[in-house]
Amino acid sequence: MKNLKIMTKMLGGLLVLGILASCSKNDNEARPSIEPTGVKVDYKATVSQQLLDVATVIVRYVNEDGHTAVEHMTSTTWTKSVVIALPGKAGMNIVPTPKSGVSEGEFILEAKGEMTYNWLEDNKVIWKGRTLYTPSMEGVFYASSIGTYLNAIASKCQVARAFTTDYGVNNATITISTNGDESTQNTGISDEGATDDNR
Repeated sequence: MKNLKIMTKMLGGLLVLGILASCSKNDNEARPSIEPTGVKVDYKATVSQQLLDVATVIVRYVNEDGHTAVEHMTSTTWTKSVVIALPGKAGMNIVPTPKSGVSEGEFILEAKGEMTYNWLEDNKVIWKGRTLYTPSMEGVFYASSIGTYLNAIASKCQVARAFTTDYGVNNATITISTNGDESTQNTGISDEGATDDNR
């Protein structure tokens, strides 16, 4: 009986060690020895239908050339994929502008963005990165207070990163300019100021 208890404890210990070993192997996967040639970035913006009803919503983002591009949201979900050359930066910003003549009433306004990146070598994914999120903005507002909330969305629904040839991912500041309107994207919004997203 005593031997059975000892064997049970030993087997339990081995099982725990096996689980820990498999976890650490996945968590500490070595970076590829191949130098990446680019980063594939998938942008996504999601807003509520009522936000589209009361505001013109644009997404400003960094395109493959490293310049600002602008697209209007015509539905509640917008997506775009680009390949960023290294070293380079990527970033996006959701910007709503109030429409005129919004009738009185309550409106459910929601907006959130995300940016997923993966490392490439000759357009093939060689190492998976992460998905970064903007703060999720949502609330119920009356028409009279919509303008203030839309400004908050524009200032908070943004994310950007700088990528290096050695798989480094750092906070970035990107100035996005559209028709003379400039806004500076300060990052660390969704990642607590991390200097390396591949942990």
